[in-house]
Amino acid sequence: MQERNDVREVLHQALQALNSEKDKTLYFDLHDDSLITHGIPGNFAAGKEGMKEYYREVWRAFPNARFDFDHIVIEGSEAACMFSMTGIQKGEFMGVPPSDKQVRIDGMSFFRFKGSKIAERWEVIDILSAAKQLGVRQQLSALKNAILEYGEVQANAQLKDKINGLFKKHLN
Repeated sequence: MQERNDVREVLHQALQALNSEKDKTLYFDLHDDSLITHGIPGNFAAGKEGMKEYYREVWRAFPNARFDFDHIVIEGSEAACMFSMTGIQKGEFMGVPPSDKQVRIDGMSFFRFKGSKIAERWEVIDILSAAKQLGVRQQLSALKNAILEYGEVQANAQLKDKINGLFKKHLN
């Protein structure tokens, strides 16, 4: 029972840090230095450093980002929750130019804890529904970036160039 309360407290602290007006980076302190990440976009490094890069980009693109956790389920040293992030896109995000539009990004996070630190996390993010909210140019940019994330495309420079060429006339 105590382990469950500890996990719930860390998730509460995580939400407070994500929504902090002062220092959102306290969120990173809740993660173990040997963090294992799954589902953070491939253009970011693996592990804790990649997670930091990703969230810093989120905060630059959505300076007024507001996070909410719903449907939290805790089982031993593991937890799962649905989340939403709302904010106005003021900066570039994963190659998508600023839209000045309010968006809501939904997803699910799964966490494995080691003591009072998050040791492993999985992210499932509904990025396509967010792209629909951004407008045509932003949708095309998001689609292009999603295609370029596939391992087969990343491994084939010629294919990558063709895909970039297809989108170039619509995005410039």
